[in-house]
Amino acid sequence: MPRLNIDPALEICPPYEDQQWDYVRQAIIIANQGAQPMTPEEAVQHLKDAWARDRDIRVVAWNAQLEHDRVELEEQARQVQEEQEAQRIQHEREAEEQRREADKKKPKLNVIDPNRLIPRTIKPRPVQYALNKINMMEYVELDYFSPRGLGEAAARPNGSIDQDTLSFSTQADGSGSIRPLDAQKASKNIRKDEDLSWEEMLQAKNNMLEFIGDAKIWPTPNAEALAGFYVALEMHSRTNEPNGKQALLLYQSKARQEWHTALKRDEGFNIEVIREDLLRSHVETVDRQATEKLIEEVRKAAINPTIPC
Repeated sequence: MPRLNIDPALEICPPYEDQQWDYVRQAIIIANQGAQPMTPEEAVQHLKDAWARDRDIRVVAWNAQLEHDRVELEEQARQVQEEQEAQRIQHEREAEEQRREADKKKPKLNVIDPNRLIPRTIKPRPVQYALNKINMMEYVELDYFSPRGLGEAAARPNGSIDQDTLSFSTQADGSGSIRPLDAQKASKNIRKDEDLSWEEMLQAKNNMLEFIGDAKIWPTPNAEALAGFYVALEMHSRTNEPNGKQALLLYQSKARQEWHTALKRDEGFNIEVIREDLLRSHVETVDRQATEKLIEEVRKAAINPTIPC
């Protein structure tokens, strides 16, 4: 049935008894000829009954149409509400994610202890680049922690952040932060580990191990292994041999770099055990360098002999 636009219950039965319906009444009377002809009054009632039956059919259709429209509107309203709810949840999720990201980038200050006083002495700190290496658990040259390196760090001007060139860096946990570019660059004057004196190495490694402990990031077995490594170096018998300390310095530099590289490959090894054959090769290298240096000094002396007074 075509869609109804008017409620059939509001319709009024036509006046079939009026003269204008005379031709219809006559047609019905003629169509119902029988032993007892239909009277005009019966024809009028026949028309009214037929109209009522048709109206009742359309009333049922109208009510079904209203119910269909109601269900459809409710479904549309439900879909709109679900979409709005989904958008609200998505917006809240995005806002929460943005808030978490913003919190990661915010500078954080730990809670103060009102009963704790400033230390009696404030130990010198290396440049931020060296501390970043410690916090990332990466190899860093010992010279940053030597008296010379700490002195250079203390002599640097403490300019404000907005006067520095800034750089974005990624942390181990995936978060990012904006830092002065100076904190990402190695110092130009830093010496290789093997170029330090034995005494400088001892001072520097003590300072480095202290900052590793202060960082509270390193796994305890790793920090203890590195400390044990230096104990093994200090106690090694070659410290009493000619060029022995220099060979141990070279071994320390190469072994510690390889240890950090191996850890990143998930191939960490026991650095506390001194590999004697590897150390022997470094002894040979240092002896050869010492011999070459002596030969060069003799050659220069022969070319430019000292004239006695």
